[in-house]
Amino acid sequence: MKKIIITCFIVALTISLNQTKIFSQEIKAEITVNVEQLEFEARNNVATMKRDLENYINNQKFTQNDWQGDPINVQMTIYLSGGLNNRYSAKLFIISTRPIEGEGDRKSVNLRMYEDKWAFEYALGANLTYNPLRFDAFTSVIDYYMLLIIGFDLDTWEELGGSSAFSEARKIVELGSSYNADGFSSYSNPGEMSKFNITSELTNLRFHELRKLIFAYYVDGLDLMESSKSEALKNLKSIFYNMALFKKNKLVESSVLLDLFFDSKAQEIASIFNGHKDTDVFDNLKYIDPRNSTLWDDSKSGKIGN
Repeated sequence: MKKIIITCFIVALTISLNQTKIFSQEIKAEITVNVEQLEFEARNNVATMKRDLENYINNQKFTQNDWQGDPINVQMTIYLSGGLNNRYSAKLFIISTRPIEGEGDRKSVNLRMYEDKWAFEYALGANLTYNPLRFDAFTSVIDYYMLLIIGFDLDTWEELGGSSAFSEARKIVELGSSYNADGFSSYSNPGEMSKFNITSELTNLRFHELRKLIFAYYVDGLDLMESSKSEALKNLKSIFYNMALFKKNKLVESSVLLDLFFDSKAQEIASIFNGHKDTDVFDNLKYIDPRNSTLWDDSKSGKIGN
């Protein structure tokens, strides 16, 4: 009898450990809800939004991946307005970070995004549920961004590792478009920072080369900085040279993926190459990302942080 009990305990423990592994946390979100623009009653109706949303995100599995390692750190700030009849408009700022190999607790911003076309209904103590087959004006927007965050993170650890997450994000965009939801239109101008354009590029074979270069930026660049800075810098210069070639030979209009990358990484790159003697890298950076030409000039002159 004791042997049977011990065997059952071991089996139960094994199942429990496997379930823990399968359902390990993908994201750890810290959320700030700004209610300064709301009237008192409207503030009361969203009093639990921070708690509700953190519980939803931090306890939800958004992909079928067997998650390895620590969850992705995400900071989210929501600025609310409106509130009449529980109808709210919001602006959303999201930052996700990725740890750098060999550099202790240092993290690099992986994705920085801004949403200004978000409208939804919300009531006190809302019961948020995950259903990728049904569009919800509140949770579907959150699901979309969480899938992007997961996909971009996976893309930094494995070439094209985020493909399945990006495909799921695109399904949400298509679902939202079928509901004519604000911000989910399938009609976007080339280069416009829209959900449709973002997921179109991320799921397009033509952009695999760019995604692989972004992977190399982390693995052959940032992750080598501590152990071999000279090799890391050499690799980074090669990466930006190849990004410039990609833009020259493969793009006929602006790329939202390139813009997203430099929105998140420009300051970091400028700091890495601050005062660097090889000026070719700055020529490539100004060609790839002309929006930050002043920043690249300051980095070339060694003015970053001064």
